[in-house]
Amino acid sequence: MRARLPDELPMICPACRRRSERGLELSTVTLVEQYEAAGDEVIAGLLACTAEACGRRYPVIDGVPLLLPHLGDYLVREAVQVVERDLPPALVGALVEGVPDQEPLARLAEHVSIYADAHWGDAATPPPDGPGEGAGFSALADKLVERARVKVSRAVELGSSLGRGLRELSRGASLTVGVELHFGAARRARRVLAGAPLDYARRVAGRHYTPARVQVEPTPGVTVLVGDALDPPLAPGSFDRVAACNLLDSVATPAQLLAVMDGLCAPGGELLLASPYAWQSGIVDEGARLGGADPAGAVRAILERGEGLRARYAIDDEAELPWRLRRDARGAVTYRVHWLRARRR
Repeated sequence: MRARLPDELPMICPACRRRSERGLELSTVTLVEQYEAAGDEVIAGLLACTAEACGRRYPVIDGVPLLLPHLGDYLVREAVQVVERDLPPALVGALVEGVPDQEPLARLAEHVSIYADAHWGDAATPPPDGPGEGAGFSALADKLVERARVKVSRAVELGSSLGRGLRELSRGASLTVGVELHFGAARRARRVLAGAPLDYARRVAGRHYTPARVQVEPTPGVTVLVGDALDPPLAPGSFDRVAACNLLDSVATPAQLLAVMDGLCAPGGELLLASPYAWQSGIVDEGARLGGADPAGAVRAILERGEGLRARYAIDDEAELPWRLRRDARGAVTYRVHWLRARRR
């Protein structure tokens, strides 16, 4: 996180944000401590709410601010993500060999393997083996690159994962922000986008892994923060381009995500949305799935009619794209993703 970021882009304290009879009441956060820095980058530090009555503090770890209203609850669930460090991939493999698949460290290793290959497989050494080639995100990346030809001031991606979408969005924006709930993914995204090498363990079979590395040119003007996509710590109407790729079916209330995207979108701005609509119990609330047999039609209608939104949108581009997730050397899952670009009227 750049030390001057709170001045360039107001970040909102998620703990004291509320609605009252006066409307939406917001307080910003500011940098109060730097414990480690690299140039103008804060590697370790503290942000604090500027409201005297609140004063909530938020850590910056490995250059990534954690802006969550209930940080203690997050740490109870996700402590392994926050305290783990970059170990040689061979050690990661050795650690998880005797660990049940559902345990936090094993789940983290699997998550990083799947999404590092999906986002950066076309830049990885060695390249991913198994079904398919390159990066599973490639078709979506091409769409984002195509749109980046139209320059904007600010772009945001909700659910930015390992950061490939942020790289492509940044080509067309002066400032790009990624909001990601998974700290293990967020800190690795920041590392890759800073131009540093990322060594990760790629799953071969079961709990057996092999080393892989990704390194790309530095991507300036990008900030990655840990936050909730359904309650992002960002000011309303702050972004000309708001993206959410393969996130709509990974939140409890998809309609709320659409409303959040609409809330962040500035007048004249646009939404970039992609989803396979692969609803799963335990992730999406029962009754919150959109559109029955035609979720794409339902999403299109919500945007065009402005249902539950502040504005209505014109659909300027729509397509069906492949999205492949490599599981191991012998297995991958390929989805057909509904892509659309919607312009705020």
